[in-house]
Amino acid sequence: MQVKEIYNWLDAYAPFAGQERWDNSGLLVGSMEQEVHGILLTLDISSDAVEEAARKHCDLLLAHHPVIFDPLRQLTPTHPVYGLVQHGMAAICSHTPLDRAAEGVNNTLLELLRPALELEESGQMLEEGFGMAVNSHRCWDAAQLAVALKQCLDCTVVRYAAGNKPIRRIGFACGSGGSMLEEAIRAGCDAFITGDVKHDRWYAARSAGIALFDCGHYHLEVPVMRRLEQAMGQAFPELPVFYAETNRDPVQYQF
Repeated sequence: MQVKEIYNWLDAYAPFAGQERWDNSGLLVGSMEQEVHGILLTLDISSDAVEEAARKHCDLLLAHHPVIFDPLRQLTPTHPVYGLVQHGMAAICSHTPLDRAAEGVNNTLLELLRPALELEESGQMLEEGFGMAVNSHRCWDAAQLAVALKQCLDCTVVRYAAGNKPIRRIGFACGSGGSMLEEAIRAGCDAFITGDVKHDRWYAARSAGIALFDCGHYHLEVPVMRRLEQAMGQAFPELPVFYAETNRDPVQYQF
């Protein structure tokens, strides 16, 4: 099997043509004609992930975050791309296409949160599918919601700021979605869940009276990799597909 067959499958799953202009999704390392004998799935391509792929005899790494994003001004042994080239591996990255795919990052999170937060079946898209706003069947306070999120997402910690009203309508955006706070407010959300919340966003939320939750970039996005593992296992039953053991939260906490 060649890289192009996996690429075409992923392109149908989460079309690369729909990526944002600033994004860098697609085949970033290697050739479409390369033979593939195993695939390693990981949220991020780190040097550790490359070495794990080598141990497992994988020729292709499939990641959410682009391994090449900012201009690559030098290529040294500490950069993951150096290891990919050294081992003759290919890398496909699906960032914004996977964010808003029908079975992508945000919809996977919605399915995970729905039973835990007692969410309704239908919701409203935020920013063309980069987030959602959904009503809950119950009324929450911020502390209750923080506990539910921590348990559901298996987070080490949930940072939050309580709003000034009961929480019934909940918005969320995977990854770094702080810039979508105002859209969540316009959508009538009582709470907004995302990751990588910057300092000014906490004050913006306080001024608007909306509760804001930071569950961490990793914990919000990693569930989709398990979904991809299952989908690719069904699509390519003859091909070993591995979920990376090195795919862990890179942040540690001292309490």
